[in-house]
Amino acid sequence: MDRHAVQEDLEQFEEELDREDTYLPQVALEISVEELHLRNHETIGPDASIQGAIDAMLAANIGCLPVVENDRLVGIITERNILHKVAPDFERMDTRTVREVMVLEPVSVRHDASVASAIRLMHEGRFRHLPIVDAHDHVEGTLSVRNIVEYVVDHFPAEVLNLPPTPVERNPIQSREGA
Repeated sequence: MDRHAVQEDLEQFEEELDREDTYLPQVALEISVEELHLRNHETIGPDASIQGAIDAMLAANIGCLPVVENDRLVGIITERNILHKVAPDFERMDTRTVREVMVLEPVSVRHDASVASAIRLMHEGRFRHLPIVDAHDHVEGTLSVRNIVEYVVDHFPAEVLNLPPTPVERNPIQSREGA
């Protein structure tokens, strides 16, 4: 193959790359949340101790637990709840219950909700976990930001891994640090 032919092939390849879509296809966000292979099916009761909730989250390597009473979702407890509401009164962690710090009536979605709608709810509500329930409010799992990121990276690696680097905007030093 001569040098001219190689150059033409290279130019053609670059043109094809320029024409490729570099965004996540809309259909990717239309799948239901149940297709994300959620691993978190842990729950806790409202009368469990905060220490019990912490132990359960650590054992399962998760950041939240749906709170279930009479087989129905009544709240959610997250690592942030614990940090904000329990850390200041750390000495009483063994005697305080999940009921004292859980978020009551959390936003939830059905298993057939789209990933796009779940992302919208999480963004608007500014939370990282979303319980998934059936028609009777029985917990079927918990969707986390981590589940969504894993799905995108697993199914669309080229779109994620081939993004150009984003320059980091840094403030230049305003004053001298030395002599």
